[in-house]
Amino acid sequence: MGKWKKSFRSIPAKLRADLANIEGENIKVLAGKIITPEEVDAGLYDHLGLTEERLIPVNSWEVLPPSTMGTRSKRNVEGWVQVRKDLPKFTKYFYHDIQNFGDGARYGWSTVAIPREVYERDEFPPFLFHIEARVQEVRPDGSFGVVFSVDEVLLRDTPDFDNDLLFAVNLLQENTGVSGVVSAENPEFVFTSSLNWELFPPGDLEAAVSELSRGRRPVPEETVRERLQLFEQFQPTEYMRGLGGNDHYIGAKYSDDLVVFENLKYGNALYVLYENWEELSQKPRNELLKQRTSQFDRIIHTDGWETRFAVLMQRELQERGIRIRIGRNMRRRYRR
Repeated sequence: MGKWKKSFRSIPAKLRADLANIEGENIKVLAGKIITPEEVDAGLYDHLGLTEERLIPVNSWEVLPPSTMGTRSKRNVEGWVQVRKDLPKFTKYFYHDIQNFGDGARYGWSTVAIPREVYERDEFPPFLFHIEARVQEVRPDGSFGVVFSVDEVLLRDTPDFDNDLLFAVNLLQENTGVSGVVSAENPEFVFTSSLNWELFPPGDLEAAVSELSRGRRPVPEETVRERLQLFEQFQPTEYMRGLGGNDHYIGAKYSDDLVVFENLKYGNALYVLYENWEELSQKPRNELLKQRTSQFDRIIHTDGWETRFAVLMQRELQERGIRIRIGRNMRRRYRR
């Protein structure tokens, strides 16, 4: 691990000055560092995948920093929670598997939804920011100029910009020993910070798979097909594709206040949004992850997640008076 300053309590004055000189709203956390072959051989950058074999000019890659690197790296991978006891409680449904008639072996299992009054929680799911590395040059003394950056674009006029910027700056500092800010419109780094949603009619599943797999970063059709087959069983009115920066979302709309989508770059959870989904979903990914827990449900892809999703969807559709025909095969699929 590098012997460098690990974190800042606030944005350093130099970075504040650099930020003030940047025109435009899209900000990227990026900095360069001179690295010697001896430092690489000593393993100072193993956690970033920086090896002697990769020290080739214009070579680039990205890596998810391991949680062992420090506080920000741990939160980046695992997230964190703050219980808001200063706010009133609300009704939240929890899903549990129970044995039918007390004998699961004989009669099987069912998933039930149990309501509870709970406090709002400022739940910060893992950002899953990646660090991008690019070997930009070889110097006459044999050292290398390497550019490190966080793969997320930060939008300056969002309410949490300062907090997000500090988090990203500290994540880069914690893992590389350097930090900086640049305009995302820099000619070398052209990104967009907001999602652009496109809508596709349901019906022809394979045509939808083909369309939704495309983008600046195409994704495997099989991955898209698996999600659309799941969405299809609850009879969406439209399929959706969202593109923004390095992210690629696919989803389905069931009503004006019921939308499901997933970020295929990370593929670790489904998000179910309710009221104001259109406004919320236009935010960058780091903003999407920080809405009130009463405004969305997050279905993490752990064992049984498809069952939890099915129970949630059936309840939400029923509450909206939307009737769907659930086939026998589907019922068997979501029962143990």
